[in-house]
Parts: sequence; structure tokens; C-alpha cells
Amino acid sequence: MKHVPKPTTDEDLIQEFLNKGGEVKKGKTKPMPDGLGLSNNQWGNTLTKEEKAAKKAAEETNKAAKKAKKA
Repeated sequence: MKHVPKPTTDEDLIQEFLNKGGEVKKGKTKPMPDGLGLSNNQWGNTLTKEEKAAKKAAEETNKAAKKAKKA
């Protein structure tokens, strides 16, 4: 399949937007929910209480290690 560019390019539209006083900002995205399993075999399955506790404990130790490293 051929991809034929349109006569009005995106660059022209962007320049027109910027010339009218528009500005480009970097957007923020939300983090993924902690309860989702993100590997292929765990997709959509929520974590058990034990897994949540283990994950939270690991995060706490990582935070403590980073604080100790800075000091």
C-alpha cells in the first residue's frame, strides 16, 4: 500500500498554531495501577494480599537504600 503525503503537511499546521501564540507543553501520564499484572501470563489479574505486601516491602527497602545512598 502506498502512503501518499497530503498537500497540507503537519509542519504547516504546527507553525500556524505556534505563530498564533500557541505553545507546546509536555504532558503528564498517570502511572499504571499497582494491582494489574503486566506480564503476558498475568495480564488483568490483580495481586493477592501477600503479593501486595511483598511489593510494598520491596519499595520501602528501595526508598531506604536510596536515602542512605544520598546521605
